[in-house]
Amino acid sequence: MYSGVGNIWYIYATVFHVLLLGSIFVIYFRSPVIQGLKPQQPLPREAPAKRLVLIVADGLRAQSFFYENLSNVPNLRQLIKEQQGLLGISHTRVPTESRPGHIALIAGFYEDPSAVTRGWKENPIEFDTIFQHARRTYAWGSHDILRIFNKSSRRDVEGRLMFDAYNHELDFWGNVKSYELDKWVFSRVEDFLKRERKALQKVDKVYFFLHLLGLDTAGHIHKPQTALFLENLFITEAGIHKIYRLFEQIFDDQKTAYVLTSDHGMTDSGSHGAAQPHETETPFYMWGAGVNSKSYSTAKYIKLDSNTAMPLYEIEQAQMTPLMSALLGLPPPVNNLGILPRYFLNVSEEYIARAAECNAYQLLEQYKHLLKKHKSGILSFLLPEYEALSWPSINEIKSYLKQAHFVEDYQTVTNLSYNLMEMTLEGIDYYQSYYSMPLLLATTVAMLSWLKYLFDLLNLKKMNSLESVQLKGKVKRTRLKLLMILLLAIVGFCIFQKLPWQVSLYLLLPIPVMSLALRKETQGLTPLTFGQIVIYFICIEVLIFSFFSRKLISLGFVLHAALPQNNCKTTKWKFYIKTIMILLLAVFPLLTSSVGYTNNRLFLLGFFFTISRSILVKCKLTLADKLAAGTALLNTIFCVHNHVNNQKLPGVCQFLSWFYFVYVFIAICFRPFSSKKQLLERILFLMTTLYSMLCTSYESHFILFLITEIILSIEPMRLSRPLITGCANEFHFYECFRLSFAIILYTFFSFFGTGNVASISSFDPNIVRCFLTTFSPFVIMFLVILKLCIPVFLIICIIFTLSSFAIEYEQQIFICLLLICNIMALHFLYMVRNRGSWLEIGTSISHFVIMQVTTLILVIFTYASRIFLGRPKTFTDNSAQNPTKTN
Repeated sequence: MYSGVGNIWYIYATVFHVLLLGSIFVIYFRSPVIQGLKPQQPLPREAPAKRLVLIVADGLRAQSFFYENLSNVPNLRQLIKEQQGLLGISHTRVPTESRPGHIALIAGFYEDPSAVTRGWKENPIEFDTIFQHARRTYAWGSHDILRIFNKSSRRDVEGRLMFDAYNHELDFWGNVKSYELDKWVFSRVEDFLKRERKALQKVDKVYFFLHLLGLDTAGHIHKPQTALFLENLFITEAGIHKIYRLFEQIFDDQKTAYVLTSDHGMTDSGSHGAAQPHETETPFYMWGAGVNSKSYSTAKYIKLDSNTAMPLYEIEQAQMTPLMSALLGLPPPVNNLGILPRYFLNVSEEYIARAAECNAYQLLEQYKHLLKKHKSGILSFLLPEYEALSWPSINEIKSYLKQAHFVEDYQTVTNLSYNLMEMTLEGIDYYQSYYSMPLLLATTVAMLSWLKYLFDLLNLKKMNSLESVQLKGKVKRTRLKLLMILLLAIVGFCIFQKLPWQVSLYLLLPIPVMSLALRKETQGLTPLTFGQIVIYFICIEVLIFSFFSRKLISLGFVLHAALPQNNCKTTKWKFYIKTIMILLLAVFPLLTSSVGYTNNRLFLLGFFFTISRSILVKCKLTLADKLAAGTALLNTIFCVHNHVNNQKLPGVCQFLSWFYFVYVFIAICFRPFSSKKQLLERILFLMTTLYSMLCTSYESHFILFLITEIILSIEPMRLSRPLITGCANEFHFYECFRLSFAIILYTFFSFFGTGNVASISSFDPNIVRCFLTTFSPFVIMFLVILKLCIPVFLIICIIFTLSSFAIEYEQQIFICLLLICNIMALHFLYMVRNRGSWLEIGTSISHFVIMQVTTLILVIFTYASRIFLGRPKTFTDNSAQNPTKTN
């Protein structure tokens, strides 16, 4: 099968899939951050405010703030009645996470897609912020947020930035007093203002930034609208009101502007990251110097009491940046993409005109940089351009603006500036995505060529007549010439147009893959019948759409279970149990996702089922296994009891949880029994017990039913046909493809049975209640991924231990796995989104990435299962061992 090729295809597969992983970031996720831009000058007129206080209540959704006419925030409601100001809803258009939300507020651009390479935790490229243009900036809050702006503010040569962050010991996780986080901030601000009172009164153009994490923590743990969450909200809003009074007491010049908002919202289940209204709608309230309190056209009002109503405005989150800059008379950050909401300012018409013009020129600077870069290419005169904003039109608009300023026609200046901003934003998007379509087509050709290469690896019938050999030689020479011409043409274009190396790499990617795929001719693509192809195509489409609707995976699972199996004999009672398991499993994807759902009765029942199953199957365990599992069970019950009653978790309980975690992975490395079936059952018990500790409701029931159904399906299959090299035999090809599809189906069914793996950001922190009491994002994410991987590892262990066919044709099965995964990945390549919510961006990336790494994970788990279960190595080149056999 692989003569002349050997196992080098593993290297090809690894390199190709690594490159494919990077393709979506080059096609869809080019950074919007442009470096080397010239900042605009501060506004030439006196600013309405000398200082601005930005208060971000992390995780506060609009519904919690406006609930029953602001009954949850009585102190702020009274303040709104007194001060008027602007009240409304801020719409987050970015992934609803803390980092991108704060960047949208403080830097003015929506999430930098290139930050996905850093797990959305930090920006790989430096960016400008409102803090860098101020004379002073003082910030208090969580280290995870403040470090983003501290790290990016390298121009702080005069000590203009002061960041005061609490350590992680204050960042409670599982403690009911989450409001202590906000109290810490209020206390530090109060002490600072009183201590530096005289010095602060002499400085203007100052930002004060208060990051309040308590509500986000309370929402994750206790869920919004619960008594404990509302307790935190009452304390926080009272603290905000007190801080406002303190600022007014210290600065009595009526030159302080205030902005209260949130970075993102939160669902009822205590999660965020997706695009539900509860996550994307956050409250905002602006008042003080320079803020327009007069009502203008708006469609909504909200009653504060029976006699008072306030207009409810709407704003895009990134618009906050140019607005806060204008209030202090500062230019927007150079990377800002927000448009100034002019009606929010209570200033002169001239001031609005100059602020809008400054905003327009700041955006135009970004567009000019991209246009110059495009024009620098030698072949740019042959390529299409953004006609609405060419160099002549830019100069013409600038001329009109100068004339309007000369005659003091500020209304015209304002209108021209806003027209320029709209065109500039369209032009920026046009040039930033200029090569997206050619890159997408090039990647598609590369993937189709790779699929052709994989089919060739399955050793289908080759053309072997003399005429075929001669024709093959001529065709090869012709193809080689065409590929060389195409290669030289693309290389020349990339050089003359001065394209970035990443773009050039992916434009050239199809050439080596095509040369690999066209090495040999085959007769037909597959020995599968037309009916089988149609069935598997439908099944693959069901798997693809199950990423968008979990319910569809139930249909695919039932259809696969209903297909007849060759040489499969089973007793009646096992058949009945298997049927019951199938029906029960099909129900799980129809249930509400387990993310954010806690039911301790179901959780404890899952522990009971785990132990009961080990007794029913007569699982052999060592004395150490029994002691460790028993201790872990009792410890988990105690941890859950403490969590339910809001009691602090003793350190010894955390130690016992981590001890069992380590014990499981050490114990499975040893083989105390000779029987593979007993070793398998021991691994199943230890792993399912550990899995149960990470559950919050019905997840452990699902995994127990799933492994039971797999065992009942695989165990009767005893294929004893003689070994035939490769998969040229139709029966063996069909069985390889069928088993490959079964592995993929079970893998995705384990993902979607209790939740949605593509929305990994929306996890429930309660799954780590036995392991952590303080917030540790990397440890939490590690445990979340572990919880996803345990079922997949168990599935592989079962299939490659109990199925003799899987052991015998391991390599061919993985080639079929690659085929299926790559076909699905080709679909997802065209579904990747680079705009919108985290649901649209993050999940579209997850879909593609999952398909690229699934096969790699399955190969790793297969080798791991061989080590832990002592299976013989069969992943070899059969043709080398059986040179006399033919197809």
